[in-house]
Amino acid sequence: MIRLPTAAERAPVFPDLYATAAQVLPVLLLALIWESRFLDRLREQNRRLRSEDPDGVLFWTRPRVRAYSLFIVASIVTGTALALLVLAEVLPHGPLLRAGVTICVLLALATLLTRVVVDVLAATRRDAEPGVAEPSVTVPPAPAPPMPAGRDEPR
Repeated sequence: MIRLPTAAERAPVFPDLYATAAQVLPVLLLALIWESRFLDRLREQNRRLRSEDPDGVLFWTRPRVRAYSLFIVASIVTGTALALLVLAEVLPHGPLLRAGVTICVLLALATLLTRVVVDVLAATRRDAEPGVAEPSVTVPPAPAPPMPAGRDEPR
């Protein structure tokens, strides 16, 4: 009797890589774009070059941030789609596809790490905004103690 090999016996399969990538990449996309108020901060920030504005940026102008952000989003969506297509057995798994999905995951993780480091450094530096004085805390005066009954004026 001839026994046909199963899919797992035919070639080394990496289902955990593809299943993990298909689950992790969309979460990374949410963390990078929507959950970190990234788009709100980007809209509010001055992104002109320092040559044009002394308070500007060295490299990451709005067009460059736009291009890189869209590249990252396209990479994450492509990596997710490739992982799902391998899991659905529409695409055959192989070293090239495995490398592509791995690169998408590593690129998303590196971008997330960079964003976290930059945000933490910006939030914890001493001069949060140069040229802006820290707000002074004013303590309201304590209320006067109540007058004893029968007295018109305090002593």
